[in-house]
Amino acid sequence: MTVSADRFRDVLGRLAGGVCVVTARDPDGGPRGLTATAVCSVSLEPPLVLACLAGDSRTHRAIDVSGHYAVNFLGAGDRELAKRFAGDEEDKFSGLEPTAGRTGAPLLAAALGYCDCVVIDRVVAGDHTVFIGRVEAAGTVAATRASGSASPLLRYRGSYATVSQAVEMEEKAPGDGA
Repeated sequence: MTVSADRFRDVLGRLAGGVCVVTARDPDGGPRGLTATAVCSVSLEPPLVLACLAGDSRTHRAIDVSGHYAVNFLGAGDRELAKRFAGDEEDKFSGLEPTAGRTGAPLLAAALGYCDCVVIDRVVAGDHTVFIGRVEAAGTVAATRASGSASPLLRYRGSYATVSQAVEMEEKAPGDGA
């Protein structure tokens, strides 16, 4: 017997994930992006980062064609930005002025840091593709943030949270027998 989708979502929701916006340029040069938590480092030598994206997203298509992407790490004050890039609207970059990374992928000024990657491998897994990228450039920009906060934004139990909020949510949650 397999685990139901609802049970899987509930259990994995307890794995706090850093919230990122994965960006790329589409074939016409337009910026694309989406909010993701399925992002992680793979290797130090060479520096590799992976991002898992739904196969039907516009950002997936942009990465597949362009061969590059950037992972922009969001801070605690970036909930609205995370919600914007999690939505379905066509122009998620309206009012933003991203800079071009080394690969051409859009870098968000609000990000705590970024990794700018060239795709070296793709693995189709269920309805997602795991893009593995060699990091061509990386940086932290927290010192230039207007909020001055370098605390990461997390996704935990279906909500955006800070580290302290995630701890509070767990302390208030009723026990869960398997």
